[in-house]
Amino acid sequence: MAMNKYMHPRNIYKTPPNFKQLAVDYPEFRTFITQDVTGKVSIDFKDIKTLRALTCTLLKKDFSLDVDIPLTRMIPTVPLRLNYILWLEDLLNISPTSNVIEGVDIGTGASCIYPLLGAKSKGWRMLGTDVDAESLEWAQRNIDRNSLGHLIKLKKVSEGTILKGAVGDELDFCMCNPPFFASSAELNPLHKARRIDRPRPRNAFCSSTSEVIAEGGEVNFIRKMIEESKELGKTVRIYTTMVGHKYHLPQLKKLLREIDVISFKQTDFYQGYTTRWGLAWTFHNIDLRTLPEATIATAKKLKPKSPLQHKFPSQQLPDITKMLKDLFEKLSLNVEVVKETKTAVHYSIIASSNTWSHQRRKRREQERLNTFLGDNNNYATVANEEIKSTSEMIANMKVNSPKGPTKRELEEEGYYNYKRIKTDSGDVYEECYLKCSVVVKKDSSDVIVEFTFTEGVAGLEGVHQMFQYVKNNIKT
Repeated sequence: MAMNKYMHPRNIYKTPPNFKQLAVDYPEFRTFITQDVTGKVSIDFKDIKTLRALTCTLLKKDFSLDVDIPLTRMIPTVPLRLNYILWLEDLLNISPTSNVIEGVDIGTGASCIYPLLGAKSKGWRMLGTDVDAESLEWAQRNIDRNSLGHLIKLKKVSEGTILKGAVGDELDFCMCNPPFFASSAELNPLHKARRIDRPRPRNAFCSSTSEVIAEGGEVNFIRKMIEESKELGKTVRIYTTMVGHKYHLPQLKKLLREIDVISFKQTDFYQGYTTRWGLAWTFHNIDLRTLPEATIATAKKLKPKSPLQHKFPSQQLPDITKMLKDLFEKLSLNVEVVKETKTAVHYSIIASSNTWSHQRRKRREQERLNTFLGDNNNYATVANEEIKSTSEMIANMKVNSPKGPTKRELEEEGYYNYKRIKTDSGDVYEECYLKCSVVVKKDSSDVIVEFTFTEGVAGLEGVHQMFQYVKNNIKT
């Protein structure tokens, strides 16, 4: 399903281009369209010459940019690049400056599309860097033919250079479309496909090796970028990068927490049948989280949240609330009574870590240990301290899934500490692991318990796990 409706709200390509009208207005594009007997016009996205013609025509029509791109280099899609530019503009507007906006594009490529779009449509001053001399020659020609040399400069950097050696003066932002793959084998769409019948890419593939392949792939590339950003610190106000694989985001966000960034922000780039992700972070006192989402994530968040509900037949309200409070205390949850009446109690609970998972497995291990101690009383007497230590280890152990770590475990390693974030106003916020609303209410002769997710990095999955734990452990 095409995702155009979830593009950035200011993206002009939310309404797809009219190929028939483009063919009428731009004769050079006309040779790349086909028309069936019904009069429907289409283009072949598998043909790289057609893709190049479409990109160049859209840049000319919508941005008055005259661009030429070699067929041996990456042919950028305009809607995706515009999504990135508009998101960057939103990030910069969180804490605007009165000066001219200056930024750097890491790996600008032969098209030089990000600097051209930023300079032409936003008036930004841009530095484009690349390791490939031929790409920089094409980029310079595109700058010259659009008379934007006063706003855009290029710089050749050595292999392995990302930010250090490229960034000198203070900049407002950096942007990057990193190499997504670690080897040529990964270019095969079935390399990591979950299903052998996964649909093939709709667009033709065209790029040089250095544009799409790097040692360690995008994770290693962005990891190095994050490490270098820590050294540069406030030299760049907002660091950003595109991410090609969603399953890499948890690892990258974990790295950002480890280097103590002030705040970071993730977003989705939807366009056509392709999804990419954006990641931004800063060492300045800017709360990037205040930027609202304007994509499919927003649509999901706007849906009313249905509570998880369980009925305890023929029970009294005080009995259930007492058992709930005992469970909350056992799980080391922060509990606040929001409202209490004769027929209902509303709690707000906050968890700083996952204390409810794998309880059954921990109990089994404890039972095995107790059995062992019962059969070995002499040993227990002699080595009491060691056994006590072992018991504590089992009680506090983190048990991984036999299928390997889940996505949440990769991101949080099973536990999560509050992340303190300081804003421009001086306020300090803490990002919680899980916060939810719990309502216990009397209904005729029954008692109903409702759990509703509020916020937190554990998400709905965490609420489901806690809810199941409560159902399994309330004894009626």
